[in-house]
Amino acid sequence: MNTIKYLIKTIFAATIIFGAFNNKISAQTIIKNDSIKPYIHFLENNQFLSAKEYIISKFETYDIVILSERLHPDITQYEVILDVIKDERFNGHIYTEIGVSNMAERLNNFLLNSTFTEEEKERELLSIYRDIDYDVCWHNYNYYQLLSEVYEINKSRQKEDKILIFPTDVAFDWNDFTTSEAYNLFSDLMENRTRGIDRNVIMGANFVGFYEDAKRANPDKTKALVIQNTYHGYARIPSYWRLPTEPFIYSTGEYIYKTYPNKTFGIYINFDRTTSERNTLSNDGIIDAAFEYTKKDNIGFDLKGTPIGNTKFDLYWFGWGHNVNFDYIFDGMIFYKPLKELIIKQGIPNVYPKELEGQFFYRMALNNNQTLEEAMNDEENIKFLKEINTPVERFLDEEVLERISDQIKKWIE
Repeated sequence: MNTIKYLIKTIFAATIIFGAFNNKISAQTIIKNDSIKPYIHFLENNQFLSAKEYIISKFETYDIVILSERLHPDITQYEVILDVIKDERFNGHIYTEIGVSNMAERLNNFLLNSTFTEEEKERELLSIYRDIDYDVCWHNYNYYQLLSEVYEINKSRQKEDKILIFPTDVAFDWNDFTTSEAYNLFSDLMENRTRGIDRNVIMGANFVGFYEDAKRANPDKTKALVIQNTYHGYARIPSYWRLPTEPFIYSTGEYIYKTYPNKTFGIYINFDRTTSERNTLSNDGIIDAAFEYTKKDNIGFDLKGTPIGNTKFDLYWFGWGHNVNFDYIFDGMIFYKPLKELIIKQGIPNVYPKELEGQFFYRMALNNNQTLEEAMNDEENIKFLKEINTPVERFLDEEVLERISDQIKKWIE
Protein backbone atom coordinates (compact mmCIF):
# COMPACT_ATOMS: atom_id res chain seq x y z
CA MET A 1 0.00 0.00 0.00
CA ASN A 2 2.80 2.41 0.91
CA THR A 3 4.47 1.59 -2.41
CA ILE A 4 1.31 2.46 -4.32
CA LYS A 5 0.93 5.75 -2.41
CA TYR A 6 4.55 6.58 -3.14
CA LEU A 7 4.07 5.90 -6.87
CA ILE A 8 0.93 8.04 -6.98
CA LYS A 9 2.72 10.95 -5.26
CA THR A 10 5.66 10.59 -7.61
CA ILE A 11 3.46 10.57 -10.70
CA PHE A 12 1.48 13.56 -9.39
CA ALA A 13 4.66 15.55 -8.69
CA ALA A 14 6.08 14.68 -12.08
CA THR A 15 2.85 15.81 -13.75
CA ILE A 16 3.06 19.20 -12.00
CA ILE A 17 6.72 19.63 -12.92
CA PHE A 18 6.12 18.61 -16.53
CA GLY A 19 3.11 20.90 -16.75
CA ALA A 20 5.09 23.82 -15.39
CA PHE A 21 7.92 23.05 -17.80
CA ASN A 22 5.49 22.75 -20.68
CA ASN A 23 3.89 26.09 -19.77
CA LYS A 24 7.34 27.68 -19.68
CA ILE A 25 8.09 26.35 -23.15
CA SER A 26 4.78 27.58 -24.51
CA ALA A 27 5.40 30.97 -22.94
CA GLN A 28 8.74 31.37 -24.67
CA THR A 29 9.04 33.75 -27.58
CA ILE A 30 8.48 32.05 -30.92
CA ILE A 31 10.46 32.85 -34.05
CA LYS A 32 7.96 33.30 -36.88
CA ASN A 33 10.38 33.96 -39.74
CA ASP A 34 13.77 32.29 -40.24
CA SER A 35 15.21 35.45 -41.79
CA ILE A 36 15.68 36.85 -38.30
CA LYS A 37 17.91 33.99 -37.12
CA PRO A 38 21.29 35.47 -38.25
CA TYR A 39 20.50 38.63 -36.27
CA ILE A 40 19.58 36.61 -33.19
CA HIS A 41 22.69 34.45 -33.55
CA PHE A 42 24.88 37.55 -33.75
CA LEU A 43 23.38 39.09 -30.62
CA GLU A 44 23.38 35.85 -28.62
CA ASN A 45 26.87 34.68 -29.50
CA ASN A 46 28.98 37.80 -29.00
CA GLN A 47 30.20 39.78 -26.02
CA PHE A 48 29.48 43.50 -26.18
CA LEU A 49 30.66 46.63 -24.42
CA SER A 50 28.04 48.86 -22.83
CA ALA A 51 26.96 51.84 -24.92
CA LYS A 52 29.06 54.18 -22.78
CA GLU A 53 32.18 52.01 -22.87
CA TYR A 54 31.82 51.51 -26.61
CA ILE A 55 31.76 55.26 -27.28
CA ILE A 56 34.72 55.87 -24.98
CA SER A 57 36.67 53.02 -26.60
CA LYS A 58 36.39 54.69 -30.01
CA PHE A 59 38.32 57.71 -28.75
CA GLU A 60 41.32 55.41 -28.31
CA THR A 61 41.57 55.13 -32.11
CA TYR A 62 39.67 58.15 -33.45
CA ASP A 63 39.70 61.84 -32.59
CA ILE A 64 36.15 62.58 -33.72
CA VAL A 65 33.08 60.53 -32.81
CA ILE A 66 29.77 61.56 -34.39
CA LEU A 67 26.56 60.46 -32.69
CA SER A 68 23.48 60.38 -34.90
CA GLU A 69 21.02 61.52 -32.26
CA ARG A 70 17.52 60.07 -32.46
CA LEU A 71 14.30 61.99 -31.73
CA HIS A 72 15.33 65.47 -30.54
CA PRO A 73 13.33 65.52 -27.27
CA ASP A 74 14.23 61.97 -26.16
CA ILE A 75 16.12 62.22 -22.85
CA THR A 76 17.07 58.55 -22.52
CA GLN A 77 19.87 58.85 -25.10
CA TYR A 78 21.37 61.64 -22.97
CA GLU A 79 21.79 59.18 -20.11
CA VAL A 80 24.53 57.60 -22.22
CA ILE A 81 25.95 60.91 -23.48
CA LEU A 82 26.21 62.31 -19.95
CA ASP A 83 27.79 59.09 -18.68
CA VAL A 84 30.46 59.46 -21.36
CA ILE A 85 31.33 63.08 -20.64
CA LYS A 86 31.30 62.59 -16.86
CA ASP A 87 33.96 59.93 -17.22
CA GLU A 88 37.48 61.29 -16.64
CA ARG A 89 38.67 59.32 -19.67
CA PHE A 90 36.74 61.72 -21.90
CA ASN A 91 39.19 64.51 -22.53
CA GLY A 92 37.63 66.49 -25.33
CA HIS A 93 34.98 69.01 -26.24
CA ILE A 94 31.36 68.71 -27.40
CA TYR A 95 30.03 70.03 -30.72
CA THR A 96 26.27 70.22 -31.12
CA GLU A 97 23.78 70.79 -33.89
CA ILE A 98 21.62 72.71 -31.44
CA GLY A 99 22.65 76.27 -30.67
CA VAL A 100 23.63 79.13 -32.95
CA SER A 101 27.36 79.39 -33.51
CA ASN A 102 27.70 83.03 -32.48
CA MET A 103 26.67 82.04 -28.93
CA ALA A 104 29.77 79.85 -28.44
CA GLU A 105 31.87 82.45 -26.61
CA ARG A 106 29.11 83.48 -24.24
CA LEU A 107 28.18 79.85 -23.56
CA ASN A 108 31.75 78.76 -22.82
CA ASN A 109 32.41 81.78 -20.59
CA PHE A 110 29.49 80.47 -18.55
CA LEU A 111 30.75 76.87 -18.55
CA LEU A 112 34.17 77.98 -17.30
CA ASN A 113 32.91 80.24 -14.52
CA SER A 114 32.86 78.18 -11.34
CA THR A 115 32.13 81.14 -9.05
CA PHE A 116 28.37 81.35 -9.63
CA THR A 117 26.02 80.62 -6.79
CA GLU A 118 23.26 78.18 -7.68
CA GLU A 119 20.85 81.07 -8.24
CA GLU A 120 23.35 82.98 -10.40
CA LYS A 121 24.12 79.85 -12.40
CA GLU A 122 20.46 79.22 -13.19
CA ARG A 123 19.81 82.86 -14.09
CA GLU A 124 22.74 83.00 -16.52
CA LEU A 125 21.95 79.56 -17.98
CA LEU A 126 18.36 80.59 -18.75
CA SER A 127 19.52 83.90 -20.18
CA ILE A 128 21.81 82.04 -22.57
CA TYR A 129 19.14 79.48 -23.33
CA ARG A 130 16.64 82.12 -24.46
CA ASP A 131 19.11 83.30 -27.11
CA ILE A 132 20.66 79.95 -28.07
CA ASP A 133 18.29 79.26 -30.97
CA TYR A 134 16.46 81.07 -33.75
CA ASP A 135 13.21 79.50 -32.59
CA VAL A 136 11.40 81.41 -29.86
CA CYS A 137 12.46 78.63 -27.51
CA TRP A 138 14.26 75.33 -28.03
CA HIS A 139 12.15 73.63 -25.40
CA ASN A 140 13.63 70.13 -25.52
CA TYR A 141 14.88 69.54 -22.00
CA ASN A 142 17.95 67.43 -22.82
CA TYR A 143 19.98 70.34 -24.25
CA TYR A 144 19.28 72.45 -21.17
CA GLN A 145 20.28 69.42 -19.11
CA LEU A 146 23.50 69.00 -21.11
CA LEU A 147 24.57 72.62 -20.52
CA SER A 148 23.76 72.43 -16.82
CA GLU A 149 25.56 69.12 -16.32
CA VAL A 150 28.71 70.21 -18.16
CA TYR A 151 28.84 73.30 -15.93
CA GLU A 152 28.77 71.04 -12.87
CA ILE A 153 31.36 68.66 -14.32
CA ASN A 154 33.74 71.53 -14.99
CA LYS A 155 33.62 72.71 -11.37
CA SER A 156 35.62 69.67 -10.32
CA ARG A 157 38.05 69.58 -13.27
CA GLN A 158 41.40 71.26 -13.69
CA LYS A 159 41.50 74.16 -16.16
CA GLU A 160 43.13 72.12 -18.94
CA ASP A 161 40.56 69.34 -18.52
CA LYS A 162 37.40 71.43 -18.59
CA ILE A 163 34.86 70.68 -21.31
CA LEU A 164 33.65 73.28 -23.78
CA ILE A 165 30.47 73.11 -25.87
CA PHE A 166 30.51 74.54 -29.38
CA PRO A 167 27.07 75.05 -30.98
CA THR A 168 27.47 74.81 -34.75
CA ASP A 169 24.15 76.03 -36.16
CA VAL A 170 23.74 79.05 -38.44
CA ALA A 171 24.58 82.35 -36.72
CA PHE A 172 21.55 84.29 -35.50
CA ASP A 173 21.00 87.20 -33.13
CA TRP A 174 17.50 88.17 -32.02
CA ASN A 175 18.64 91.78 -31.73
CA ASP A 176 19.12 91.90 -35.51
CA PHE A 177 15.45 91.19 -36.24
CA THR A 178 12.89 93.90 -35.69
CA THR A 179 10.23 93.00 -38.29
CA SER A 180 8.31 89.88 -39.17
CA GLU A 181 9.39 90.27 -42.79
CA ALA A 182 13.07 90.01 -41.88
CA TYR A 183 12.52 87.09 -39.48
CA ASN A 184 10.36 85.17 -41.95
CA LEU A 185 12.87 85.74 -44.75
CA PHE A 186 15.53 84.15 -42.57
CA SER A 187 13.20 81.24 -41.76
CA ASP A 188 12.35 80.72 -45.43
CA LEU A 189 16.02 80.68 -46.43
CA MET A 190 16.74 78.14 -43.67
CA GLU A 191 14.11 75.82 -45.14
CA ASN A 192 15.49 75.86 -48.70
CA ARG A 193 19.00 74.48 -49.10
CA THR A 194 19.13 74.85 -52.88
CA ARG A 195 18.04 78.51 -53.01
CA GLY A 196 18.81 79.62 -49.49
CA ILE A 197 21.07 78.56 -46.64
CA ASP A 198 22.86 75.20 -46.81
CA ARG A 199 22.68 74.54 -43.11
CA ASN A 200 24.65 71.28 -43.17
CA VAL A 201 27.61 72.86 -44.96
CA ILE A 202 27.58 75.79 -42.55
CA MET A 203 27.45 73.49 -39.52
CA GLY A 204 30.26 71.38 -40.95
CA ALA A 205 32.41 74.45 -41.61
CA ASN A 206 31.64 75.79 -38.15
CA PHE A 207 32.75 72.50 -36.64
CA VAL A 208 36.05 72.61 -38.49
CA GLY A 209 36.66 76.20 -37.38
CA PHE A 210 35.84 75.53 -33.74
CA TYR A 211 37.73 72.23 -33.71
CA GLU A 212 40.93 73.66 -35.17
CA ASP A 213 40.79 76.67 -32.83
CA ALA A 214 40.33 74.35 -29.83
CA LYS A 215 43.36 72.27 -30.87
CA ARG A 216 45.49 75.38 -31.23
CA ALA A 217 44.41 76.54 -27.78
CA ASN A 218 45.26 73.14 -26.28
CA PRO A 219 47.21 70.77 -28.59
CA ASP A 220 46.64 67.89 -26.17
CA LYS A 221 42.86 68.19 -26.47
CA THR A 222 42.07 66.69 -29.87
CA LYS A 223 38.94 64.67 -29.04
CA ALA A 224 35.54 65.80 -30.29
CA LEU A 225 32.12 64.38 -29.43
CA VAL A 226 29.76 65.58 -32.16
CA ILE A 227 25.99 65.37 -31.62
CA GLN A 228 23.89 65.80 -34.77
CA ASN A 229 20.30 64.71 -35.15
CA THR A 230 19.44 61.80 -37.50
CA TYR A 231 20.62 62.46 -41.08
CA HIS A 232 22.72 65.47 -40.09
CA GLY A 233 24.97 62.94 -38.33
CA TYR A 234 25.35 60.51 -41.24
CA ALA A 235 29.08 60.11 -41.89
CA ARG A 236 28.81 58.91 -45.48
CA ILE A 237 26.13 59.78 -48.03
CA PRO A 238 25.64 57.95 -51.37
CA SER A 239 25.81 60.15 -54.47
CA TYR A 240 22.42 60.60 -56.03
CA TRP A 241 22.49 63.77 -58.09
CA ARG A 242 22.52 63.71 -61.90
CA LEU A 243 26.29 64.37 -61.78
CA PRO A 244 27.76 61.95 -59.21
CA THR A 245 31.16 63.58 -59.60
CA GLU A 246 29.82 67.00 -58.61
CA PRO A 247 31.28 68.03 -55.24
CA PHE A 248 28.32 68.07 -52.89
CA ILE A 249 27.77 67.83 -49.14
CA TYR A 250 24.43 66.56 -47.87
CA SER A 251 25.02 66.17 -44.12
CA THR A 252 27.16 67.79 -41.46
CA GLY A 253 28.55 64.36 -40.66
CA GLU A 254 29.65 63.93 -44.27
CA TYR A 255 31.39 67.32 -44.22
CA ILE A 256 33.31 66.30 -41.10
CA TYR A 257 34.13 62.83 -42.41
CA LYS A 258 35.43 64.15 -45.74
CA THR A 259 37.55 66.72 -43.91
CA TYR A 260 38.97 64.18 -41.43
CA PRO A 261 38.46 60.80 -43.15
CA ASN A 262 40.90 58.82 -41.01
CA LYS A 263 40.00 60.43 -37.72
CA THR A 264 36.20 60.23 -37.77
CA PHE A 265 33.91 57.44 -36.51
CA GLY A 266 30.12 57.59 -37.00
CA ILE A 267 27.72 55.91 -34.57
CA TYR A 268 24.03 55.18 -35.05
CA ILE A 269 21.69 55.25 -32.02
CA ASN A 270 18.75 52.92 -32.55
CA PHE A 271 15.71 54.76 -33.88
CA ASP A 272 12.89 54.52 -36.43
CA ARG A 273 12.60 55.76 -39.99
CA THR A 274 12.59 59.44 -40.96
CA THR A 275 11.25 58.88 -44.47
CA SER A 276 7.66 59.42 -45.62
CA GLU A 277 6.93 56.25 -43.63
CA ARG A 278 7.92 57.99 -40.42
CA ASN A 279 7.44 56.19 -37.11
CA THR A 280 7.93 52.76 -38.62
CA LEU A 281 10.87 50.48 -37.89
CA SER A 282 13.76 49.82 -40.23
CA ASN A 283 13.32 46.84 -42.54
CA ASP A 284 9.86 46.13 -41.17
CA GLY A 285 11.21 45.61 -37.64
CA ILE A 286 13.65 42.72 -38.13
CA ILE A 287 16.50 44.43 -36.24
CA ASP A 288 14.36 45.62 -33.34
CA ALA A 289 12.67 42.22 -33.13
CA ALA A 290 16.08 40.54 -32.76
CA PHE A 291 16.92 42.82 -29.85
CA GLU A 292 13.51 42.15 -28.35
CA TYR A 293 13.97 38.38 -28.68
CA THR A 294 17.46 38.34 -27.15
CA LYS A 295 16.66 40.97 -24.49
CA LYS A 296 19.85 42.79 -25.41
CA ASP A 297 20.07 46.42 -24.37
CA ASN A 298 22.70 49.06 -23.60
CA ILE A 299 25.35 47.69 -25.95
CA GLY A 300 27.61 48.97 -28.71
CA PHE A 301 29.41 47.27 -31.59
CA ASP A 302 31.09 47.86 -34.96
CA LEU A 303 28.75 47.31 -37.91
CA LYS A 304 31.18 45.96 -40.50
CA GLY A 305 30.80 42.22 -41.04
CA THR A 306 27.58 41.93 -39.00
CA PRO A 307 24.04 41.06 -40.10
CA ILE A 308 22.88 44.53 -39.03
CA GLY A 309 25.71 46.23 -40.91
CA ASN A 310 24.84 44.20 -44.00
CA THR A 311 21.17 45.17 -43.82
CA LYS A 312 19.75 47.63 -46.35
CA PHE A 313 19.72 51.14 -44.96
CA ASP A 314 16.17 52.50 -45.11
CA LEU A 315 15.98 55.07 -42.33
CA TYR A 316 16.26 57.85 -44.89
CA TRP A 317 15.58 58.15 -48.62
CA PHE A 318 18.52 59.29 -50.77
CA GLY A 319 16.81 59.06 -54.16
CA TRP A 320 15.83 56.37 -56.63
CA GLY A 321 18.26 53.55 -57.28
CA HIS A 322 20.63 54.31 -54.43
CA ASN A 323 20.68 51.33 -52.11
CA VAL A 324 23.36 51.08 -49.46
CA ASN A 325 23.68 49.12 -46.23
CA PHE A 326 23.94 50.37 -42.67
CA ASP A 327 27.72 49.92 -42.63
CA TYR A 328 28.03 52.34 -45.56
CA ILE A 329 26.44 55.17 -43.57
CA PHE A 330 27.78 54.32 -40.11
CA ASP A 331 30.82 52.66 -38.57
CA GLY A 332 29.17 51.52 -35.35
CA MET A 333 25.88 51.25 -33.51
CA ILE A 334 24.66 51.56 -29.96
CA PHE A 335 21.35 50.11 -28.86
CA TYR A 336 20.07 51.89 -25.77
CA LYS A 337 16.50 51.17 -24.75
CA PRO A 338 13.87 49.91 -27.19
CA LEU A 339 11.73 52.65 -28.68
CA LYS A 340 8.81 51.79 -26.41
CA GLU A 341 10.95 53.03 -23.49
CA LEU A 342 11.91 56.37 -25.02
CA ILE A 343 10.95 59.33 -22.84
CA ILE A 344 10.02 62.62 -24.45
CA LYS A 345 10.75 65.52 -22.12
CA GLN A 346 9.92 69.08 -23.15
CA GLY A 347 9.77 72.33 -21.24
CA ILE A 348 12.49 74.39 -19.55
CA PRO A 349 11.84 75.37 -15.93
CA ASN A 350 10.68 79.00 -15.90
CA VAL A 351 12.69 79.90 -19.01
CA TYR A 352 10.40 82.90 -19.55
CA PRO A 353 9.53 84.18 -16.04
CA LYS A 354 6.79 86.75 -15.47
CA GLU A 355 9.13 89.71 -15.90
CA LEU A 356 10.28 88.42 -19.33
CA GLU A 357 6.92 87.45 -20.79
CA GLY A 358 7.05 90.61 -22.88
CA GLN A 359 10.18 89.30 -24.61
CA PHE A 360 8.43 86.02 -25.34
CA PHE A 361 5.38 87.67 -26.87
CA TYR A 362 7.53 90.09 -28.87
CA ARG A 363 9.39 87.16 -30.43
CA MET A 364 6.16 85.30 -31.07
CA ALA A 365 4.86 88.41 -32.83
CA LEU A 366 7.89 88.36 -35.13
CA ASN A 367 7.45 84.66 -35.73
CA ASN A 368 3.71 84.78 -36.45
CA ASN A 369 3.57 88.14 -38.25
CA GLN A 370 1.43 89.61 -35.47
CA THR A 371 1.35 92.88 -33.63
CA LEU A 372 2.56 92.70 -30.05
CA GLU A 373 -1.01 93.16 -28.80
CA GLU A 374 -2.24 90.33 -31.05
CA ALA A 375 0.56 88.05 -29.86
CA MET A 376 -0.21 88.76 -26.18
CA ASN A 377 -3.91 87.95 -26.67
CA ASP A 378 -3.39 84.85 -28.84
CA GLU A 379 -4.61 81.80 -26.90
CA GLU A 380 -2.15 79.51 -28.68
CA ASN A 381 0.76 81.75 -27.68
CA ILE A 382 -0.42 81.83 -24.06
CA LYS A 383 -0.72 78.05 -24.06
CA PHE A 384 2.75 77.66 -25.60
CA LEU A 385 4.26 79.92 -22.92
CA LYS A 386 2.89 77.65 -20.20
CA GLU A 387 4.19 74.58 -22.02
CA ILE A 388 7.76 75.80 -22.50
CA ASN A 389 7.99 76.97 -18.87
CA THR A 390 7.01 73.59 -17.42
CA PRO A 391 8.99 70.35 -18.03
CA VAL A 392 6.69 67.42 -18.89
CA GLU A 393 7.59 63.81 -19.65
CA ARG A 394 5.70 61.33 -21.82
CA PHE A 395 6.23 58.21 -23.92
CA LEU A 396 5.81 58.01 -27.67
CA ASP A 397 2.21 58.26 -28.85
CA GLU A 398 0.12 55.11 -28.41
CA GLU A 399 -0.48 54.92 -32.15
CA VAL A 400 3.27 54.86 -32.80
CA LEU A 401 3.91 52.27 -30.09
CA GLU A 402 1.17 50.03 -31.48
CA ARG A 403 2.60 50.31 -35.00
CA ILE A 404 6.07 49.39 -33.75
CA SER A 405 4.71 46.45 -31.76
CA ASP A 406 2.82 45.13 -34.79
CA GLN A 407 6.00 45.19 -36.87
CA ILE A 408 7.97 43.27 -34.23
CA LYS A 409 5.20 40.68 -34.01
CA LYS A 410 5.74 39.84 -37.67
CA TRP A 411 9.06 38.25 -36.63
CA ILE A 412 8.55 36.96 -33.10
CA GLU A 413 5.66 36.24 -30.78
